[in-house]
Amino acid sequence: MSENTDRPLPLRERNRLRTRGDILDAAAVLLGTDGYAETTVEALGRSSGVSRGTIYAHFPGGREEIVQEVYQRVADAVYVQGVTLREGVEDPAARITALARALVQATREPEGRFYGVMGPDVMPVVSKVMGSTSRSFQSLISRDLSAAKAAGQLPEEAPVEALAATLVGAIRNAGATAALEPEKSEQLIEAIRWLVDGLLQRAAV
Repeated sequence: MSENTDRPLPLRERNRLRTRGDILDAAAVLLGTDGYAETTVEALGRSSGVSRGTIYAHFPGGREEIVQEVYQRVADAVYVQGVTLREGVEDPAARITALARALVQATREPEGRFYGVMGPDVMPVVSKVMGSTSRSFQSLISRDLSAAKAAGQLPEEAPVEALAATLVGAIRNAGATAALEPEKSEQLIEAIRWLVDGLLQRAAV
């Protein structure tokens, strides 16, 4: 007989996960509004309503562990959203633009703002977990550009990897701008679309 994996989690485990989520949610907003220096364990306690002892029980590494997990959580969400938005889309420009939309939609919100703009004080803290989404996006864009090349939308000599890296940089910049000026989000996404459309149309001429 197979084990039933659909059983609901025990109440204690649900409460544990809820408390952990509350801490991470509070940290994400504080990082985006007040910065790393002000995102102390004490500030997290006040914001989340969780005691200092409980915070350390969930995150023995303290603030650094929390910040790393918040960063990774946003990065994972951006990647999943980007892949989801690309599903069923065949046009290379639209597929690439979907990745920009996923990042901009995250960084324009209070919970993801710090992911778009991080101060120099937090960079060493997240350095160990940085880059996974950018690398994944670059790989996806490389595939899109390779498909465009096969379809005659890019010349044979086009440097696919270099172009993909450049587009990832543009997408990251769009995310950073959206974090500071969320009202420009749609313009930024549209700018990426224009950039990719222009690249493919120019190459096809």
